Amino acid sequence: MKKYNKKLIANLKSKQLTLKQLGISMEDIIYLKDIGYNVKEQYDPRVKDYVYYIVSEGDMAYIKISELPAKGEEVKLKLLEISDLHVGCKNFDKKGLDKTLHEAKKRGVEFVHISGDLLDGFGVYRGQENNLKNNRAIDQVSELMSVLEKYDLWYITSIGNHDQSFCMKGGLDPIKYLEAKMAKNGKKFTYLNAYEGNIIHAGIVFRLIHLQGGAARAASYKVQVYLSRVFESNLNDVYIGGKCYNLRSIQAGHFHTTYSLSISGVTIVMPGNFQHDGDLEKRMGITGKTGGVFRELTIVGDKIVREKIEFYRPWQKEV
Repeated sequence: MKKYNKKLIANLKSKQLTLKQLGISMEDIIYLKDIGYNVKEQYDPRVKDYVYYIVSEGDMAYIKISELPAKGEEVKLKLLEISDLHVGCKNFDKKGLDKTLHEAKKRGVEFVHISGDLLDGFGVYRGQENNLKNNRAIDQVSELMSVLEKYDLWYITSIGNHDQSFCMKGGLDPIKYLEAKMAKNGKKFTYLNAYEGNIIHAGIVFRLIHLQGGAARAASYKVQVYLSRVFESNLNDVYIGGKCYNLRSIQAGHFHTTYSLSISGVTIVMPGNFQHDGDLEKRMGITGKTGGVFRELTIVGDKIVREKIEFYRPWQKEV
């Protein structure tokens, strides 16, 4: 038990390190989980390996991209935010996703944030099998990967309820499988294995959430409840790895709608979807135009001081 000393636990609580850096094995990680530590893992393309870390009860998965810049320094950041791809569905807009990622590279985007439902899953609702091109996790992953691996972008994603449908009854976690396949092929893909995950850019927090449950055309009640809880509970303070960060952005998936607002110094974005409209009575598609959100930000200190948000529609005619 010498390995499980205070220094090791402290490192796992404050840092994200590989097994080699920690000096332990996978058996040790399994043991730590067995004795009650909430150990998370994810692929970090910067070290080309999986990293491990402990979060306390109530905390969520995260990845630190960059810390707070020097005083007065400006940091420019370009993001693409997308959600609800629903790969595997007959109405999945594969060409639209391809065009959007191509546009991201053209614009100099480095990071793509995805807030869940990458896949359409199986058994999510009655009659779903009639709306699927393929119903196996491995086939849906292969179709998605054929698009993602074409572009040198760093994809960071949370999970959605459709993705999780494959995990029921001990089934394959398809996004974890996708992460492993992308890593093997030398691609940049990080899976924050939860409905909520935090990404730290320039020392401030960008949160991914997938508001699972409820109809996609429902009113924004769940969103209002979630945001109220965020603002009332921490006043934008988020503790990650023992340090305090400011929450400045929330990206919400699941509702397939496009929306943005800024409140209390936090930008909230719903980026839309990549599922063409279908016959709603047959539950064949959800909402309208496919696409995502391009964001250009200037960060100074712990604040976003300038920001441009563009809802991008791959099939919208240029004026």
